[in-house]
Amino acid sequence: MPRSSLNTFSISGNEINIIRSFWPRMACTTYRPDYYDELTSKTWTLNNGYLSNSSLGLLHRYIMRKWYGDEVFDYFTSEGYVIDHLNNDGMDCRITNLEFLKKNYNVAKGQAFDVDAKKIRFRIAVNIFKDFTTDCYQISIGCNDPICGTDSDGERFYIQSITLLYDCNYAIVINDAENILLQYESEGKITISNTHACDSRICKAIDVQLTEEEKNGAIVIRDGVPYLVLGTGNTFILSAHYDEGWIPPKKC
Repeated sequence: MPRSSLNTFSISGNEINIIRSFWPRMACTTYRPDYYDELTSKTWTLNNGYLSNSSLGLLHRYIMRKWYGDEVFDYFTSEGYVIDHLNNDGMDCRITNLEFLKKNYNVAKGQAFDVDAKKIRFRIAVNIFKDFTTDCYQISIGCNDPICGTDSDGERFYIQSITLLYDCNYAIVINDAENILLQYESEGKITISNTHACDSRICKAIDVQLTEEEKNGAIVIRDGVPYLVLGTGNTFILSAHYDEGWIPPKKC
C-alpha cells in the first residue's frame, strides 16, 4: 500500500488546499480529477518557499507538466524558460498563477516588479493574473489611495479598482505592470492609454456615509451588504481579482 501523506488536503471550488501543521500558511493548486489521487497520496514539503516531493519534484513544475503536456513542457525547458509565479508566491501553484518565462526575465521581475509591487501595495495593489479559460492576462489595480476618474458627463468619482486585459506576450504584461508602479510612484497617476492593454474596466468606489465609530472599523453593513472601509489607514485592498472569461475585443 502507498505511504499515507503527512499533509491535509481539501477541495474548495476548483482549488486544492494543502496544509501541514508547522507551515506558516496554506498552500494551494488547481483541482483536476486525473491527478488528484496521485498528488494527495504524496507528502509535500516546504523548502525555500516552494513545495516539493521526492518522487514528483516541485509542485509548480508538476502542475505545469500536467496542464501543458510533456512535449510543450520539455520544449520550453530546453529553450531556457523557467516557471514564474505571477504573484511571487511559491505556495500558490494554481495554474492561473503559473507561466513560462525566460530565466533572465524571471530574474528581472524578481528584482524589479515583485519588489516594487510589495513596497507600494498599501497605495495601489498591482497584481498580474492569467485567465486559463481565454489564455489572456490581466493586470488588476486595487486603489487604496483616493484616486479619481471622470465619467462621460464630466463627473468625478473615486475608483475602487482598474483591470487591464492583455492578449500578448507575458513579458510585455510584466513591463506594463512595472511601468504602472513607476508612474504612480513618481507622478501620482495611472495612464491607461500608455499601456499595451486590449481593453480596460474601471470599478467605481461606493460612496457610503460613515459614522465616527464606523470610520475606525474595517467593514460596514448597509441593507445587509458588507462594504470594505478604505482610506482610513486601517484596511487595504491587497489584490483585486481578475474577471474570468473576459474576451479581448481585438488583438494587441
